Amino acid sequence: MTDKLLSYNPITQEVVGTVPLTTDEELKDVLERSKKGEKIWSTLRVSDRAEILNGIRKNLVKKSDEFISTISNETGKPYWDSFVEVMTVAEHLKYMCRHAPVILSREKRPTGILVHKRGYVQYFPHGTAGIISPWNYPLILAISPVVEALLAGNSVVLKPSEVTPITGDKIHRLFLDGGVHESVFQIIQGYGDIGSKLVESPQSDIICFTGSVKVGKLISEHCAKQLKPSILELGGNDPMIILEDADIDRAVSAAIWGGLSNNGQTCIAVERIYVMESIADVFLELLKKRAKELNISDDKKSADIGSMINQKQKETVISFIDEAKKEGATFHLDYNQKTKDSSCFLYPTIIEEKNRKSKIMQSEIFGPVITVFRVSSEREAISEANSSGYGLSASVFSKNLRKGREIAKQIKAGSVCINDVNSNYGCASLPFGGVGISGIGRVRGEEGLKAFSRVQAVYEDRLGLKKEPWWFPVSDHTKKWFKRFFRYWYS
Repeated sequence: MTDKLLSYNPITQEVVGTVPLTTDEELKDVLERSKKGEKIWSTLRVSDRAEILNGIRKNLVKKSDEFISTISNETGKPYWDSFVEVMTVAEHLKYMCRHAPVILSREKRPTGILVHKRGYVQYFPHGTAGIISPWNYPLILAISPVVEALLAGNSVVLKPSEVTPITGDKIHRLFLDGGVHESVFQIIQGYGDIGSKLVESPQSDIICFTGSVKVGKLISEHCAKQLKPSILELGGNDPMIILEDADIDRAVSAAIWGGLSNNGQTCIAVERIYVMESIADVFLELLKKRAKELNISDDKKSADIGSMINQKQKETVISFIDEAKKEGATFHLDYNQKTKDSSCFLYPTIIEEKNRKSKIMQSEIFGPVITVFRVSSEREAISEANSSGYGLSASVFSKNLRKGREIAKQIKAGSVCINDVNSNYGCASLPFGGVGISGIGRVRGEEGLKAFSRVQAVYEDRLGLKKEPWWFPVSDHTKKWFKRFFRYWYS
């Protein structure tokens, strides 16, 4: 068995690079060093940690071309997609470093009737944060939790996807070169087995995982045995609702970008579109036209869409498409027959489905497939949007903003965009995460920082009396006084 992990370019099948596989013994050493790193890093003020990470952001900008090239080489996505990923990371770093010192500062809390007391909440690191990141956005989905964990004072052990190890390696080097101590931020490379050991180890204090529902449930079980906190950002099967009064042109453009960017390999990709019957024909015709206009090629500079990550993922998506055909779905755009070859390219497919319980309507596809379902009312659209069990993100299109907001309230999803799609992820102040089988916990925003923090409530006496009136012994006079106060104050 080789002791190296190889990364392949999905377009050329050439080796992008190699990294050494982490052994079980090396993992033990990593976790022991991490415990020492906790003590170093946690003693720094939040503002000092933020200053170091601000320097890392500036170095990322300087090295952006290098990161863009590596991401595209490992994933097959166009340079523009990789640039957007790098820019999103820079925005996240800038926001978090600016606001973390305030967000994680001591919070005064009201003490109610006990005016002679002082109450406040303070935040401390959990210890060692184990972060397991995926391949579809190998930079942002690794760096976001890493930054939040570090700002909160944790040491970090990152396990990047085995499909994109070179990007992970560059992230590690970026942080070390930027002044983060080598015991504070470490990386392990390998397959699921090494990730499992990171989760199961009693030396990891919190786990953040982005990936499949299946693996997320296993991680949740292992963490539960140790009562170890976990943040799980799992799959999505995101609905888009298009009302009769929607701006059709904008809705179509949003559906194309939201459903097909990164070749649909996005946890918040638009997979199910619920469109009102009265506008469905017009919508479908324009959707088909826009999809045909996309430039799908191996030219990373000019392509709108690149390749799938690998042949395995391509075959998985094709199996969903083939099953939909067998079930009698209507295909408005079917490029499937052109891409049954050894390449990793898969062209967009647009399906109209009438069976709400079909596999393609209830599953996360993770490919360039958009399924459209006609509905006759807003109530039906909301019911269908909530029918899959997933609840990561959703979108609503209507010129009536009040109506859009009312519908958003009724959708069971961690995020909802109104007259927009997926742009919420670029807003660093907003939390991100799912409900249902799409996960638990949040990253990003204030909630993300606090998720990597241990919360401590502190209550102080300010008067220094010999005893409180409710301490033993409690006199009859005191009891009567409290009862009178109770009736007066709370009645």
